[in-house]
Amino acid sequence: MRYGSARSMIFQAYHEQRGSVMVYASQIAELGAQVQGTQKQNNDWRIVNGLESGQVISAVENQPPHLQALARYCFGPFTRDELAEDREWLHAALMHVGMQMRLPGQGQSDYPTAEAARQLRWIVSAAIHHHAEVTYPYNRPGLHNPRRIAAWIEEEHGEEVNTRDWSRRDRSTWGGVWERLLDTLDRWECQALAPVAALIANAKAA
Repeated sequence: MRYGSARSMIFQAYHEQRGSVMVYASQIAELGAQVQGTQKQNNDWRIVNGLESGQVISAVENQPPHLQALARYCFGPFTRDELAEDREWLHAALMHVGMQMRLPGQGQSDYPTAEAARQLRWIVSAAIHHHAEVTYPYNRPGLHNPRRIAAWIEEEHGEEVNTRDWSRRDRSTWGGVWERLLDTLDRWECQALAPVAALIANAKAA
């Protein structure tokens, strides 16, 4: 039995659940794995099956909903439509985090303005997209500057966001909010992967 990273095990476990060897081979190749040509070798690369697959899925799905959602959204072999519910869970959880911050234009008020809350909605969506793009094993460029963030939001949601004064030291900025959202996603990813990584450690110790 071959154990890869926690990320690859999540991908393979859910793919095993879907039960498609042919699609599996092409998708695992996209992740950079070396897939051999014979059925026997293909099966060698299906490193989680039966109870093993169930253990990985259980490790994911015994976590809070937003961590389950992040694991499937970032590492599962799912289509955009299949990920719609997970994206909603993740977005709602990250919105909750964002609404605890002092947003631009809020001043000393206990609550953000309606416009700030509206813009937060799209910034959160962009942060989730960016995180999924740049995380291992994909390592894509993502939305690496305010212009790219604004362009993605307009293309994806048809909304304009204000990215002026993205970074300032004398007040709350969307750049600061963006960095805190990304830090939260990084922390959630570590939490989501930890139970699966523990399975690998236990298997190697056995």
